Amino acid sequence: MSDDELRLRDIQQQLARAWIARDRAFIEGVLAPEWKVIHTDGSILSRAEVLHNAFDEGSLVVETSTVDDVSVTVIGETAIVRGRTAATGVVNGKAMSTRLRFTDVFIKRGGRWQAVASHASPLAP
Repeated sequence: MSDDELRLRDIQQQLARAWIARDRAFIEGVLAPEWKVIHTDGSILSRAEVLHNAFDEGSLVVETSTVDDVSVTVIGETAIVRGRTAATGVVNGKAMSTRLRFTDVFIKRGGRWQAVASHASPLAP
């Protein structure tokens, strides 16, 4: 496994911990300014919207998050990271529990990997 593959796997684990710890600085460093996510319901949210919901408004609180079954494909300065997430928390005041498959697209800028796009698909409970 290459150093880049190991680093990207580590970033996924650090992101899971950062959402729980509410580490905005780490999350902002990983999510590129142009990053957007397609959620399990098909909605598309920008980086600014997700950060606002999680940190400014507080409508998204992640209490637990486990990332596993991660695979990484590096193609030059681009990487595709696929995996599985199980998480619990609160969304808009309501308890939530989710299991999903994700695909994250990263690019390497200035020697550091940043996510530019994410997609989530729901898994059966």
